[in-house]
Amino acid sequence: MVSSNVDQNRNATPSWSGYIHQGKVGFLVALRQLRECIENNIENLEDYAIRYENDEDFDIVADDDQVLSRHQVKAYVNGNEREDYSDLFNIQTRKFEDGKEKIDQKGFQIHEFDGKGNVVRVMVPSDSRFLHVIVDVPDFNLLKGDYLKKYSGRTKYTDNVSCINLYEYNRVENLFYCPLSQDDNNDTIRDYCIAEIEGILGLRSNLLKDNPSHFNQVYLKYVGSLLDHSIGQAHSESGFPEISFGEILSIIEKETPKDEVYEMKNNLTYRWEKYRRDYVSDIEEEDIKLMDEINNQLLSLTKDEFYEFVRMMLPHENSDENFLELFRNAPMEDIFYVLLEKIKGFSFKAYSYLDDNEKSYRTSLISTQDRPGRIAKIIQEIIGNSEFLKATFNHNFLINRDIDELHIGNRIDEFDGVPGNRYREEWNTGVQHNIFKPNMEFISIKKAKEKNLRVPKEE
Repeated sequence: MVSSNVDQNRNATPSWSGYIHQGKVGFLVALRQLRECIENNIENLEDYAIRYENDEDFDIVADDDQVLSRHQVKAYVNGNEREDYSDLFNIQTRKFEDGKEKIDQKGFQIHEFDGKGNVVRVMVPSDSRFLHVIVDVPDFNLLKGDYLKKYSGRTKYTDNVSCINLYEYNRVENLFYCPLSQDDNNDTIRDYCIAEIEGILGLRSNLLKDNPSHFNQVYLKYVGSLLDHSIGQAHSESGFPEISFGEILSIIEKETPKDEVYEMKNNLTYRWEKYRRDYVSDIEEEDIKLMDEINNQLLSLTKDEFYEFVRMMLPHENSDENFLELFRNAPMEDIFYVLLEKIKGFSFKAYSYLDDNEKSYRTSLISTQDRPGRIAKIIQEIIGNSEFLKATFNHNFLINRDIDELHIGNRIDEFDGVPGNRYREEWNTGVQHNIFKPNMEFISIKKAKEKNLRVPKEE
């Protein structure tokens, strides 16, 4: 198969909803194809794979690059009309211009090209071209005459030349759409995947077939591993992930312990999706795209890197605590997302911002009322967090939700019941060794927003 710059450049910066949802949808389609392979007693499952971001959003392929099915995912919240997807009704064509192969007509890609705009062959059978949507599209299969008669106010109708079909999610209920994941209690794509995982384990007579917790952990592991690129391998031509059915089956059949990081990442996807829905009309489109990109970067962190992010943003929490529960309750919406919109950036290395006077503002997800007893406890936990101290060198302010104009060093003297006030000793030692600024103080997110802050340059 010949690779071109068109293939290599497609979807370099996917939207948030598409990026997250297509990974989950791809898993479901792969699971269903894997189940079919098992039912048909196909032994060499390494010959089958899901290939993401190759020519469309993902392909299911067999040996010798045979495309069994090709899939495009469109996460249009208001995409209830067939014309919202009209570009895909065309067949993509290409041309050779300025020494490069370029798209001539947008459309669904069914052909292999030679790198110079010429068609080599049809790669995808007409009954294996699928569109995935998140809302009902009741007029999708109407013929032109019926369509214009039923919707007399509409004048445009694009013939479905590419023969793309809506993917059927639920045959019993005749459903051809699957909504985005909402929360733990409303995640349809997860439920579909879990049903397939359970079915595959049953076909294989695996002892895990009666373990619902395992089904959920397999789902979380696949999605989480796809996001941080710890699953599959980069395809030799596109560079995007390719995951064999053998690897997927291995994940399904191996007992998967509960993983706190994958659960936190899943929780983050729910929360950011909800935040987007709630505030999309109040935030500029370009800002939303940038915030999407930063959230994608966060989700793409390795497990160790993501856990470090949580620890650094919750410096007041004891390392022995359940960080999954702490993260679920942390005010990402009130602090982190607000900073992303206002400053339009974040450093996963520095965790801080600079103002016009080069004063440094360390971010945190500390959320508490300005009450002496509680603040004393928070400061004690911060001083006891060696990881945070190492990363807090030379900062002037500690961004939190509510506390303002409170110098940390001054408050330490007010601690009661601490023999010899060891926290004062540790603080003084930190100041002497330049771990702390002597006048480091809390600043609320409200006050921080009023500053002209920027992301520091990374060395």
